[in-house]
Amino acid sequence: MNMLRSLMTSLGLVPLFLLGRLPLPLARMLMRPLGILMLGLMRRRAGIARRNLALCFPDWSEQRRDAVLKGHFRHLAESVAEIAMCWYRPGRLGPAIGEVRGLENLKAAKAAGQGVLLVTGHVTCLEMGARLFGEQVAACGIYRPLRNPVLNAAQNRGRSRYARTMIPRDDLRAMVRHLRAGGVLWYAPDQDFGADRSEFAPFFGVPTATARGLLELARLGRAVVVPMYPIKDEVSGRVTVFIDRMFDGFPSGDQVTDLTRFNAFLEQQIRRAPSQYWWLHRRFKTSPVGESDRYQ
Repeated sequence: MNMLRSLMTSLGLVPLFLLGRLPLPLARMLMRPLGILMLGLMRRRAGIARRNLALCFPDWSEQRRDAVLKGHFRHLAESVAEIAMCWYRPGRLGPAIGEVRGLENLKAAKAAGQGVLLVTGHVTCLEMGARLFGEQVAACGIYRPLRNPVLNAAQNRGRSRYARTMIPRDDLRAMVRHLRAGGVLWYAPDQDFGADRSEFAPFFGVPTATARGLLELARLGRAVVVPMYPIKDEVSGRVTVFIDRMFDGFPSGDQVTDLTRFNAFLEQQIRRAPSQYWWLHRRFKTSPVGESDRYQ
């Protein structure tokens, strides 16, 4: 059964390979109808996304939130084409695909002689942002290993085109070692890991369990923290990776203040392109003591 599963996965990757060799606008167009299909079939995830949008944008009309939800699933579908291109397209990406802005901020951060923890959020064009950035700067990424070994190997092999290496999210020693050696490490800590590993910090005005791992990794790795965020232009499809100035005096020793600062950066970027944030996560799963389940 395992051999059959591996064979089926390998065969399933063939269309992804072919998709990745097509011109990107054509590949996105071919994938776009998948967004409508996913919105209809992934009812539980669509419900989570709808609830997240209601919590973050309570002043919006339901029609406006529904429009963002539909746009989100369109971007999810297009991301299949983008991932295929990132994993399987040889050579460097041209300026028609996208660009990186703010490299001077990264250069200034590295001037201190420390490692750089590059923090971002989960966004539909994150893979594209990773490749665009990786073609400019040697960096490592943190990832969650996939259960399917064939798919996991394909993912890591594809990402080797634009990442020095991928570090499993439970290998803290490797992360710290890389940062202490002056390396750049890409990290997206905007997930709910439970109350034991988090502090409650505001995110769109909602007390949100925000992982302390960001602060611990920066402290242990003796690294400076630089925020970045990729955004895809809704008309041209070009992806721009925005690198902001490093967080001065971070970590400060006040965990809630520091995590609030990170959440505020994410919120600012999400508002620029709301449909591109990864709303499928149960971002508000953990509630403060005494508060009811936010997803009921």
